[in-house]
Amino acid sequence: MLKEAIAHATVPVKIVLSILIISSTLVWALIIYNLIMFKKIEEKDFEFLDSFWDVRNIGTFYRYDDFHPSVIAKMCAEVAAILSKKKIPIERIGRVIEQEAKNALAEVSRFQFIFATVASTAPFVGLFGTVWGIMHSFHEIGKTGKAGLEVVAPGISEALFATAVGLFAAIPAAVAFNFFQNKIKKIANRLEFFATELENHILRRGDEKMLKENHENENSMPKEREKKIKIKMSEENNKKIKEKMEELKSITK
Repeated sequence: MLKEAIAHATVPVKIVLSILIISSTLVWALIIYNLIMFKKIEEKDFEFLDSFWDVRNIGTFYRYDDFHPSVIAKMCAEVAAILSKKKIPIERIGRVIEQEAKNALAEVSRFQFIFATVASTAPFVGLFGTVWGIMHSFHEIGKTGKAGLEVVAPGISEALFATAVGLFAAIPAAVAFNFFQNKIKKIANRLEFFATELENHILRRGDEKMLKENHENENSMPKEREKKIKIKMSEENNKKIKEKMEELKSITK
């Protein structure tokens, strides 16, 4: 039945059916891929969080590749790479983390536009095939001068078939888009929470380092003062010695 409908369809309807079948195949392939990917992401995210907070040092944690395709691990790896390459002011660390979180989330969402595009356009593409099939039926009626079923049926059948294929492509795409958007929101919430905790952790470590440096500077200040005083005293002594030498020279003369 399907083979006959496709075989007897006009060229424009065949093109429409080809586009819709390819779109439907792509949508189902992406649905399977995303189901597997999002499941792995969720598992690896929680594994990474457990391991990271055990280490609690972004500068020495180099096992990000073990948690692929964790989105949190990806974001954390990029932040660690940036912090290791150049010195970032404390007030800009939050922006760096936020930007890398957005980049990681965008990578996960890269296929969502395909679901949205197919869901919104496939019914209209199928409708174009429907309109063309009905036009073909009217053309046959005018050509033969008869309005019997044997004249109208081929055009109507290809028109309805194009509509069905359009809906078959659009409905799974719409469902998949909403389903995976919900998954992405959950990932975004995890990223936001971790980004806040990571920023606080880095800032705390930075504050501790600054306090340590200030303490060392305070301890080193008395030694520096003592050194300066000794230098000053030695200069004064040298000056006095020179004055006495000049006095002796004047007396001997």
